Amino acid sequence: MIRKFLYFSFVVLFLSCEKPHTGLDQFFPGPGFEKGWSWFKIPVHYNPDNLYEYIDGEAELYLSYGFKELATLTYFWGSVDDTSFVVDIYDMGTPLSAFGLYSNYRYPDYHYEKIGTEAIVSDFGIKFYQGKYVVELKAGAVSSKIKKAMWTVAQKVSERIKEPAKLPSILNFLPHKNQIDKTLRYISTNMLNHSFLPGGLEARYRIKGKEATGFIVFFESPGTAKTGFGKLRDFFKKSGDAIFHSNRLGKNNFGVKTPYHGYFLASLKGRFIVGAEDSSSPGTGVELILQIRKNINKK
Repeated sequence: MIRKFLYFSFVVLFLSCEKPHTGLDQFFPGPGFEKGWSWFKIPVHYNPDNLYEYIDGEAELYLSYGFKELATLTYFWGSVDDTSFVVDIYDMGTPLSAFGLYSNYRYPDYHYEKIGTEAIVSDFGIKFYQGKYVVELKAGAVSSKIKKAMWTVAQKVSERIKEPAKLPSILNFLPHKNQIDKTLRYISTNMLNHSFLPGGLEARYRIKGKEATGFIVFFESPGTAKTGFGKLRDFFKKSGDAIFHSNRLGKNNFGVKTPYHGYFLASLKGRFIVGAEDSSSPGTGVELILQIRKNINKK
């Protein structure tokens, strides 16, 4: 009887005390964040070599943004099979990569809260980014008890991360004016789904009642940008689309009317390709490109 009591006391002490952690583990609050909640075992870790074992269908997306490490831990109240939620903390290497990954999941009609830099919140979970980290909390069931606990844990994780909750400065290359909220994305590579292009930014814009997607592709130098611009123009030439030019955009530009994505326009500016797509008219695309190029001049 005494032995059983001592064993039970040890288990309770293990589950209820804050343990010293390093690395990603230090961000998990202990079970004492709220009475009745416990850890299920200890954090499980994944690296780039075995991430697919945890998120098989999405591992390539995470890896494309420079994923470094994942720590995941389950919290439960009463029974892990009944009232529980999972906390995943991803180290993405840089704040830009963390935003880039997160930006794949946000849409204008989602519900957002101020946790970390920004959080997507629903009945089923919370996903936020802060510094070089992306944090996701996933509910095992929908209940007010779980929602309350997830909110508390999310805030405590954010407090422990401590890195500034701000946007990477590179995102300012796309102008904020006329930009539709929550449409800004960072794409790490293969911009516009072309393997010969590196990464860049894109966002949806509304100009004089008409919408278009503006984008900017980042190159290391004006020379590599010129090469990429030539390959992009050649791609459309080979596809059979009629190429046109806009005098308002200067010398190095072209446009095409695509079968499925409206008008596509691109121009070369220094080490950037600046463009617009999905516009209903060439004029809307030209106006958007001029806005982006003017914004670049200020940087």
